[in-house]
Amino acid sequence: MDMQLIQKIIAGDQQAFRIIVDTYKQPLVSYLTYQTNDEELAKDIVQESFIKCYENLLHFKGGSFKAWLFRIAINQLIDFKRKHKEDATPLEETPSLETPEVLIIKKEQNELLQQWLATLEHKTHQVFVLKYASNCSYEEIAETLNIPISEVRNRLHRTKKRLRNAMLKGEINNELLIN
Repeated sequence: MDMQLIQKIIAGDQQAFRIIVDTYKQPLVSYLTYQTNDEELAKDIVQESFIKCYENLLHFKGGSFKAWLFRIAINQLIDFKRKHKEDATPLEETPSLETPEVLIIKKEQNELLQQWLATLEHKTHQVFVLKYASNCSYEEIAETLNIPISEVRNRLHRTKKRLRNAMLKGEINNELLIN
């Protein structure tokens, strides 16, 4: 399906690009939100990623389009971090309709999960977030990160085992994984 859409986009069909955006926007936002802990920043990076994608469609050499697009997003994130090293403070969160108590609980739970994820080795963290925040397949993760599928499986297996142990020890609340 993606190759047909790409051919249409190259031929000038803007609606085909809209389909690409609609298909991949949310998985990219989820992945980048986990990476940045800032949804608005993630949305900005996703927008920049789609611009880069559109500009570079002629350079797509086949394979998994999703992996190629995620690689663009990861590169955009790296560029952003390089440009904004001096600005380490997150942008303010947008107001929510939830009660302050619920917001505090969710924020604390998210911080615990983020702290736990931060203990993971960088590549393992990326594998975990691509799988569970962006719902990428093993093959897409392997292609995105340029690692063998067996390494993706091993990293996920070890991380899930470590997560179970953390939950059993009470370091992480089971509700974190449900919300």
